Amino acid sequence: MRFIDSHVHLSEYGDERAWTAFASFSDMTLLSSGIDRDTSLATLLLAERIRCDLTVKAFVGSHPSEAEGTPDIAWFEDALEKATGAGELGLDASYPGFGPGGDQIVSFNRQLEVIERSGKPLQVHSRGAERQCLDTLSSYRLGNVLMHWFEGEAELSVVRDRGYFVSLGPAVIQSKKLQRIASKHDPAHLLVESDGPVAFKALGGAGGPMLIPTVIFKLAELWREPFSEAQERVLRSSLDYLGSGGKT
Repeated sequence: MRFIDSHVHLSEYGDERAWTAFASFSDMTLLSSGIDRDTSLATLLLAERIRCDLTVKAFVGSHPSEAEGTPDIAWFEDALEKATGAGELGLDASYPGFGPGGDQIVSFNRQLEVIERSGKPLQVHSRGAERQCLDTLSSYRLGNVLMHWFEGEAELSVVRDRGYFVSLGPAVIQSKKLQRIASKHDPAHLLVESDGPVAFKALGGAGGPMLIPTVIFKLAELWREPFSEAQERVLRSSLDYLGSGGKT
C-alpha cells in the first residue's frame, strides 16, 4: 500500500534520515519543499543523495516570508530545472510586503514566470490571501497547481473550476472548515500532506509523514468509503498531480 506526503519540509528537520528511512520502509514518497535558496538547494541535494525517485521528490521556491526586500531569485531557474516542481511559494497576509505592488507579489510573479516556462507542477501558499493568489495565478499558463493547506472555503468553487489540486493535513481531523472543504472538493484533485515538521497539539504534539494514513482515515470517513478505497483514490490524485499518468 503506497502513500504520498504531498508537502513536507525535510530540510527543516535536524536529521532527515529517520524520515527518509521511514518513507522507504512504509512505501511512502515525500514531496519535500524548500522555502528559500538554502533550503531548496539542500532539498535538491537530499533527493540526489538518496537516488531513489520514489522516496524523495524535490520542490524548490521562495516562501512569502522571505520576500521582504525582494531578494534575488536568480538561483531559482537553475534549481527548478533540476527539481520535480516548484514550491513553496505564494502570498501570505501575515508577513511583510503583502498587498498590491508589495515585495511578496513581485517575488511571486518572478517565480511564476519561470514556472510557466518549465511546465512543472507547483505548490502555492495562500494563507489569508486566497483570492489574491487565485487572481495572480490566472495570469499564467501553468502546469498542475496545488493549493497547499488550502483554507479558502469561499474560493473553493474557483479552485475546483480551474482543476487545481488541494492538499489537506492532520488539521482536517478536527477542523470543521477543512472537513467541509474535503467533502466539497473534487476527490480526484484532493491530496494529503503532513507539512512536517509542523506539530499538532490536538494530536499530542505529533507531526510528520507518519500522520499521512491518519489523514486518509479521516477522508475515508468523510467520503463514506473503506480506507483502502480512499488510499487508492488519494494515490491516483497524487500521481496525476505529479504528471505520472497513474504510473508508480
